Amino acid sequence: MTTPLVIKLSGKALKDKDKLNTLFEAFDSLDKNIVIVHGGGVEVDALLEALDFKTTRLDGLRVSPKEQMPYISAALCGMCNKELQSMLIAKGHRALGLLATDGNTTKACVLDEKYGCVGTVSAGSDEFLHSLFAMNIIPVISSIGIDDKGTLLNINADDVALSVAALLHAPLVYLSDVAGVLDLAGNLIESIDTKKACELIAQGIITDGMAVKVKAALKASTLTGAKIFIASYSDPELKASLKSLRRLGTSIYA
Repeated sequence: MTTPLVIKLSGKALKDKDKLNTLFEAFDSLDKNIVIVHGGGVEVDALLEALDFKTTRLDGLRVSPKEQMPYISAALCGMCNKELQSMLIAKGHRALGLLATDGNTTKACVLDEKYGCVGTVSAGSDEFLHSLFAMNIIPVISSIGIDDKGTLLNINADDVALSVAALLHAPLVYLSDVAGVLDLAGNLIESIDTKKACELIAQGIITDGMAVKVKAALKASTLTGAKIFIASYSDPELKASLKSLRRLGTSIYA
């Protein structure tokens, strides 16, 4: 096997079972140690609403009161994580569902008490993941972690993916429903470095959530020394692109 590859699946990707199955079928041909990281905000919203909990967002983050954490964890670690694990197993893979902090893979702490049990995360030890790779097991990592006080924390899944990629010095692919970073005419921008990213953001070409993602990708590239990719799970050439890491959405490098 070559360098590991970290794949972060968006919430919309989790909903498209046909595309996910096609992706998982391709894993055997990639000759890479795959790590999957996921969130599941839609599933969390639906469960909290069904239980008559109010959802509040502050600074773009889901405020996560302690009394809601058992249910947020159930949606992310139970519903989303185990569904992905079961889909991988159905395709003949060995897979293991994990918290972000299992095996000391990452370290989590409370971001700020005003957000409740929302965590920030940093890279920990790669020993556990490499032991799974040695057994040909695909880690499926949720965005729930536990701090050193035993508190369940809700963590941004993009940040978890970034920390895991940094830990493994691995390329990171964000798979969502967009082809990558687009220009004003809707055409794909194939590669972006730090200078170009600053220019595109200043020109208003990269805005809002994509600007946040590009900045995070640049940070990830700095930490990993590898390219970061923003691509679509619907790309018909995704299998070949993941194998070669070429023509894969927008490549971002510091």
